[in-house]
Amino acid sequence: MAAQSSQAQEIRRLTFLFGLTERLQSVTSVATIGKYALKYLVENMGAVFGDIKLISGEGDQRRASMLTNGMSSKFVAIHGEAIAGMEDCLKEGIPYGQGLLWEVVETGEPIFIEDYASHPKAVATFRHPTIGQLGIFPIKDQKSRILAVLTLESRTEAPLEDAPQQDILVAACQILGAAIERAQAQEELKQTNEELEKISRLKSEFLASMSHELRTPLNSVIGFADLLRRQVEEQLSDRQVNYLETIEKSGQHLLSLINDILDLSKIEAGKTELNVSLVDIAELFDECLAMVQPRINAKKLQMYLNLDQQVKQAFFDRRKVQQILVNLLSNAVKFTPKRGKITLSARLAYGAALQQEQRMGISLIDESTPYICLEVTDTGIGISTADQAQLFQPFSQIDGTLTRQYEGTGLGLVLTKRLAELHGGTATVKSTKDVGSSFRVWLPLTLNDSHDEKSRQTEEAIALPLDTPESPLPVKIDQKYILVVEDKPFNQTLISEILEMRDYRVEIVAEGQAMLDRLQAVPAPNSLPDLVLMDIQLPQVDGFTLTKTLKNNSHWQHIPVIAITALAMAGDRERCLAAGADDYLSKPIQIQALETKLEEYLQ
Repeated sequence: MAAQSSQAQEIRRLTFLFGLTERLQSVTSVATIGKYALKYLVENMGAVFGDIKLISGEGDQRRASMLTNGMSSKFVAIHGEAIAGMEDCLKEGIPYGQGLLWEVVETGEPIFIEDYASHPKAVATFRHPTIGQLGIFPIKDQKSRILAVLTLESRTEAPLEDAPQQDILVAACQILGAAIERAQAQEELKQTNEELEKISRLKSEFLASMSHELRTPLNSVIGFADLLRRQVEEQLSDRQVNYLETIEKSGQHLLSLINDILDLSKIEAGKTELNVSLVDIAELFDECLAMVQPRINAKKLQMYLNLDQQVKQAFFDRRKVQQILVNLLSNAVKFTPKRGKITLSARLAYGAALQQEQRMGISLIDESTPYICLEVTDTGIGISTADQAQLFQPFSQIDGTLTRQYEGTGLGLVLTKRLAELHGGTATVKSTKDVGSSFRVWLPLTLNDSHDEKSRQTEEAIALPLDTPESPLPVKIDQKYILVVEDKPFNQTLISEILEMRDYRVEIVAEGQAMLDRLQAVPAPNSLPDLVLMDIQLPQVDGFTLTKTLKNNSHWQHIPVIAITALAMAGDRERCLAAGADDYLSKPIQIQALETKLEEYLQ
């Protein structure tokens, strides 16, 4: 019988604790947690009155303030809703040292009082002859810090200290402490987020108010520079006219930067739109250099340009990319000592190369995606590896010394990275302290979805085979015929330009499935190419499968296949050759290397 009684008691204990846990699990407010828990405890522990007081403050400045209290119907019938003066006292909070609850806070152990009204340490307001036995229990967090205390009044004949429910109360206080700790953390996080949102709103309001203050004098600079140039242009030397034009262009550019920088929240919210157009890279470089040329001359820096002829033009937002380049060039000038060297370059690259870079982000990269890589390299002060992670953080500069020595907001690289991300690209850095830095911005050359209608029509025209019936090309006698299997419009254009300049006849196949269908059909007389340039990473059917199919086809197997792919890691060449390719070229395409291969196989 004793064993059965003990087992039944344990079941009641677990059922009670499970019920309490279930009630508190989905509650996120500290006040609501206290209310639910106390009501449950008063009802299930046979108490007539109870309260939970939160402990706040530090040291002797601590106070115990009412979180919630609960009364049974029996208590209300005898005393009303509250004993006179008790509620006001609880609202004000009990100062440190007054009352028995502080012994519980100091020792971390529960205490039991049989006659609270006559106890010498009782709070005067609570001395009431009808108050029975009290139990005061600590409510702790996971680090045993006292968060609150639970007080229950019992009207049982047996001393509360000897009641079998005592161990249940201790366990219930542990559950209650974990719930309060969780809710307090959530409330603190919510408060922090609200404060951050308020700061963000204040920042936006400040920037909006500063916008007018900055634009007004800047408009005067631009307007008077233009007016002066128009009135006295004939009286000025070419150099002086150039100075005025540079002032005007720089002012216009600064105005456009203000429109973006002062509305940084617009970029952060992802509401900035791209105005994509076809941009001449050489012209863009000249414009950007003109804006920083005076500072370059003042420090007697050497300036070099390196423009890959494969990327003379590209589709992107001209003003935003101009902003990127001016940011990078300005930083290079700022942090490069006198007589140092700066190089501005643009080249064609592929996702495979970008994946090997130290990227400031986790954007997904397709190895075969073509990019224009805009790079600014300097021989400046450099950045240590540990400090490079701070470079793209808002309002961040490396250390206090730099902040004092070099002026700036710390927004330049943040905007650079985010503007690159707007294009679907990213920014990377490679730097060695006291040696120099190289900042690269990677912009994909596949902005189909961002183009205006005219741009889309241009790309669709590029993607069409160059000898379609709608626009047949004249075929010369003995003209070599090359079939290019390539899905990226930019690559199609690039390869076509290279081949047509060498007087080859070119046909484009833009999809793997289309090429597979062609290989499986019986070819018409004189329809086979003299050579196939095969991309490997194609939609639907990859280049490995196509090459194997081609080499197993009696009509096609004698035709040389050169794999042209971004797969440039160790073993990739062997994989292409094993699939049946006669040769292999990695992207970016080197014009001289391609010409050499063509001459070798088309003799």
